[in-house]
Amino acid sequence: MNPAEFTGEWIVVVPDHPRAATVAERLGPVPRRLDHPSGRPWLLGSWESADLRVGAPGGKVSIAVLGFCSASTGRLAEIAARTGDTTGLDSFSPAGSFHLFASVHGATRVQGGLSGLRRVFRVSAGGITFAATRADALAVLIGAEVDERQLALRFLLSEIPLHTMNSSLWQGVHAVEEDSCLIIGQDGQGRVRRRWEPPVDDQPLTQAAGALRTALAGAVQTRLASGLRVTADLSGGLDSTPLCFLASRGGRPLTTITKLGADVGDDDPLWADLAAEHLPHLDRVLLSFSELPSHYSDLLDRLPAADEPFPCVEDRPMYRAIAARAASAGSQVHLTGDGGDETLRGGGAGVFELLRTRPMTALRHLRAYRAFEHWRWRDIGSYAWERRYSYPRWLAKRARTIVASSLEDEGAANLVQLPPWATPRAVELVRDLLSEEAERARRHGHNWTAHHTIWGIRLAGTIARATVPLYAAHGIRVTSPYLDDAVIEACMAARAHERHSPWRYKPLLVEAMRGIVPDRCLARTTKADGANVEHAGMRTNLSRLAALCDESRLGHRELIDPAVLREVCTSLNVRLFTPYAISITLSCERWLRDLEPIAAGASPREVSS
Repeated sequence: MNPAEFTGEWIVVVPDHPRAATVAERLGPVPRRLDHPSGRPWLLGSWESADLRVGAPGGKVSIAVLGFCSASTGRLAEIAARTGDTTGLDSFSPAGSFHLFASVHGATRVQGGLSGLRRVFRVSAGGITFAATRADALAVLIGAEVDERQLALRFLLSEIPLHTMNSSLWQGVHAVEEDSCLIIGQDGQGRVRRRWEPPVDDQPLTQAAGALRTALAGAVQTRLASGLRVTADLSGGLDSTPLCFLASRGGRPLTTITKLGADVGDDDPLWADLAAEHLPHLDRVLLSFSELPSHYSDLLDRLPAADEPFPCVEDRPMYRAIAARAASAGSQVHLTGDGGDETLRGGGAGVFELLRTRPMTALRHLRAYRAFEHWRWRDIGSYAWERRYSYPRWLAKRARTIVASSLEDEGAANLVQLPPWATPRAVELVRDLLSEEAERARRHGHNWTAHHTIWGIRLAGTIARATVPLYAAHGIRVTSPYLDDAVIEACMAARAHERHSPWRYKPLLVEAMRGIVPDRCLARTTKADGANVEHAGMRTNLSRLAALCDESRLGHRELIDPAVLREVCTSLNVRLFTPYAISITLSCERWLRDLEPIAAGASPREVSS
């Protein structure tokens, strides 16, 4: 593993300590370096000069931001000049999506974003704490191996991985939780400090909509203010459409990319066309189904390894194709609606908390969810009953029940199992790990709805983060405004049962965008599924799926039975959770192969298959 081969931006944060530079030499040559005010190395890695903004007024304090941030260099210098210690940055909350690095009188502060799109990792090397934006960069410092327990955990067919989604897959490398920051003192020792608590969801819809309008407009403006050429997805969905209207306000020209429907029931292109009628300065790029590669079509292709598996490996060919087309249109920044579902609607619908305070309203919502979304009374009862438990107790109870499932049961109970190809060793590893996690776990937020909302947002952030290097390979910064801290804060402050309603589709966004997006475009109540396209991709690429079962690296680690995986992949006996189970397992398999050294003279496909 060589940091020089990493794709896109990455930074290792070196503490202001006399022994730190010697340890950091283990990284080898790095493209860029920024020093502490003391002259010692501070930030090592790779980044574009347009993406790193530094406020250094002189003296012993410097502040740097990597990414999109509304604070100018001058503003950063002003903040640095009045910052006396690292806690003085607790109120630093400009618009955008960025990493924050601060060197304050010999101490160092590092933090990412709430969604996990911009993450922070830490490690102890040579008795000193280092941080980084990629876990594998720190793995280089200590020669870390892959953590097989964390790897096996990625196979779970459940929401439980959401509660450990920010965990590093490298032994000895730890994630800094998204609601926290890392403080490294003058002695080189690090401590994690909570910096954010989710708001209580008590704002009426109209009030929260006003806050969302301000936050989302600020998020888009921060990207436009970068001076880089901005393009955007215009899928026709209710998430990407408002971003296009915000980005083209004042007659600003905008290039958008629209995928044409491949499924009979996909009405995305119709809604994209309707939005385009109201965007006169639009330059549209239309991608027909025949122009897009099928799901799993690049499964045997080796790409530069990330610090964790690509969470939706079946979609990787599509992202790569869109990135290439955006690059041909001159894009330097590409807006997507990723994260909109998770931030705008939240988790659990708030209906179970409502049972305690407004039971009749809650029952009315539950009846509607049963009718519109086919909720079953037995599942409703199970979810409501489990909310009596503390989160640690709930997680411990789930850990004890994990087994390898047949995938035949399509009920909710199946969601806490490993797939049928998981070995007894994998089951034991996951049980042990989750039991340990339960002893130190905490619930996020004041209730279960807030907790599930936060973890759903972090899952969306993980997926969005995985696409960054695919776009970076074409010189594009892909970005998701719905995952900005300010947008998350605005959405989570809304009453949960009002922002997620069985009778209205994304009412919080609809109210926030009135007067900016035409009412006709806000009237959409449907969402494309895409399952048929995924199933077609599986059928088309059966040989690729089967080939990845040969000489399985997961099999060599005794985490899966490759024969069982091959049988399910090639049988086409697709149950409800089968596509997801195959996806998450092959994502891990692909990642392990991408980590392997390239043999001399081998082609990318020869190495990986």
